[in-house]
Amino acid sequence: MKKKITYRLQVVLFSMLLLAPAFVLATPLEEMISQYNQAAAGDKTKVDTVYQQLESLIEREGAKPVTLAYLGSAETLKGRDAWMPWTAMKYVEQGLAKIDKGLNLLAANPIPLQEQQVLQGVPESYLTQAISASTYTLLPDMFNRFERGYDIYLSLLAQPEFSQAPFAATAWIYGYAIEAAIRAEDLPQAKTWLAVMERNDANHPLTQKARVSITEA
Repeated sequence: MKKKITYRLQVVLFSMLLLAPAFVLATPLEEMISQYNQAAAGDKTKVDTVYQQLESLIEREGAKPVTLAYLGSAETLKGRDAWMPWTAMKYVEQGLAKIDKGLNLLAANPIPLQEQQVLQGVPESYLTQAISASTYTLLPDMFNRFERGYDIYLSLLAQPEFSQAPFAATAWIYGYAIEAAIRAEDLPQAKTWLAVMERNDANHPLTQKARVSITEA
């Protein structure tokens, strides 16, 4: 189990998050997200730091869907790095509970897109869903979150407003969604999303990576 968590949460995140665009760090949360990306990409020294910073931010400003989603995902990274299997399980389960709470809060308190904060180039509700879906779908089946994560991708990427966001900001989301579609053995959907990526930027590194992944599936 420990090896599966490590493989899913480190190797795949490493290949994608390092290719995510670097946006101007305009807010403390965006700086924390940048550190989260480094932690997810394998920098273990950042995991506890970003987790503690997100906890402090929530204490100061209250819980929001996006901060809960990142806090929960960061806690699953603590599970990735834990030595003992039972400790890894505890962290992952606790992290997933926080993500679940963030998604429930998002559903209960919808905010019009034009009133949302833009983070990493996309509205915060989209980012909440994307990081939740990526965490859910990268975990082993034993955690029973893959189906929900894949459903989030299907819903999110089908929204017309999502396609209007800059591709530089959404390429990593399409990339994760395609990896999830391949895992779900849903190649038609994977190819549909790849076609969107190719229309936007056929030479983007994540488009090329997705193309190879589908070819090898």
